[in-house]
Amino acid sequence: MSVWRPARCLFSRSTTLPKPSASTSASHQPRPFHSSCPRPARRRPHYPSIKASDLQLLNQAASESYPKYNTDETALLRKRYTPAQIAAIKAAEAAIDPRDLLTQGQQRTDPWRLPYEDDLADVDPVTDHADKLPPSAIVGKKDFRLANAVERDEAMSRIANENLAKMYPDGVPDGQLSRKDQEKLEENMEAAFTQAAMDPRAVYTGSNPRALEALADPRHSVILPDLPRIENRMARQTRRLADEEEEDPRQKRLLKYLDWDKDKLRSIRVKTLIVHGVTNQTRMGKIRSLYYLTIAGNGNGLLGVGEGKSVEPEEGRKQSVMAAIRNLRPVPRYENRTIYGDLEKKVAATKVQLFARPPGFGLRVQHLIFEMARAAGLQDLAARTPRSRNKMNVIKATWEALCSQKLPDEIARARGKKLVDVRKVYYGGSVH
Repeated sequence: MSVWRPARCLFSRSTTLPKPSASTSASHQPRPFHSSCPRPARRRPHYPSIKASDLQLLNQAASESYPKYNTDETALLRKRYTPAQIAAIKAAEAAIDPRDLLTQGQQRTDPWRLPYEDDLADVDPVTDHADKLPPSAIVGKKDFRLANAVERDEAMSRIANENLAKMYPDGVPDGQLSRKDQEKLEENMEAAFTQAAMDPRAVYTGSNPRALEALADPRHSVILPDLPRIENRMARQTRRLADEEEEDPRQKRLLKYLDWDKDKLRSIRVKTLIVHGVTNQTRMGKIRSLYYLTIAGNGNGLLGVGEGKSVEPEEGRKQSVMAAIRNLRPVPRYENRTIYGDLEKKVAATKVQLFARPPGFGLRVQHLIFEMARAAGLQDLAARTPRSRNKMNVIKATWEALCSQKLPDEIARARGKKLVDVRKVYYGGSVH
């Protein structure tokens, strides 16, 4: 007999226990044995169960908050909307359950909400664009003429009175006014006369009053006014104009040194190629700082290299950028695409070899030299670094090689020969 028999087999051989009587308390009932683990309690749902009584209350609240159209309201809708529009309104209301609006809907509090609550059937003169009207909507003649001085003054007075009537529906206040009310009244009067002076009805006149009113009607205007922007304190604080930006004193000195303007300075392409940390051991301990090496170029024959180091990262980068722009030097380019012949330059243990290539060859160089060639405006170039490939030395050697090229006319003057002969010798008999 195996000793690994399950426990339930042993308990099955035991004598059957008598069933507990009704008088036996629950604490003294025998505990049943099960072969499986007990099931955990059922998880409660995330949403509450709605009872039938509560559902009736919800229906009652929904019908009170969002009542259906009665007969009088339906008759008013028929006067304003077409039968197709009324059918669309009924279909939309049938698709939306008022109970969902009551339980899930809420009033918007975001800054982009509409400043009024209505059915969006009325056109707001400030927020909404007015509907365009064709010229046929103007009844009568549509001829205008320039108004003389007398007609202009009369029209301005009439238009200013209309504007003041809109500002003060109950009449312009008179009598003894406080200082604040007097200043407000003067400002409103000035605004009313300014609007009257800019109104086209004060400039033109004609025999048809409807045509004159159409001059100031936005529905007949070709250019509608822009929608108002959101003006609040946060928007005013975050909006920064170009003239409000703080000017860097280093940039100011650089512009004065180079005799440039800001537009020319923005045309310079700047890129940081090397960033690494350095440590200076002093008696106060180790002082860590960041080193930056940046190149600058205009893509049209100017190239500069600058270095910067500071404890603050942004300060060191600005130093390297300003130094690179200040160190801009011209790079001679053959046909504005490649170098004059082959170049070689050695800085410390690093040697850089640059080779001129025919049109369409491209920049087949390592990434550091590629960025420098693109900043200088070179398009066809090949390069090798046979010895040490220290990044800083590669950049410096390439910069020195590109800026210290010997032009064919300089070689011709030094040898006392003609430029054509020098070019043949310089390019090995092949001019491309």
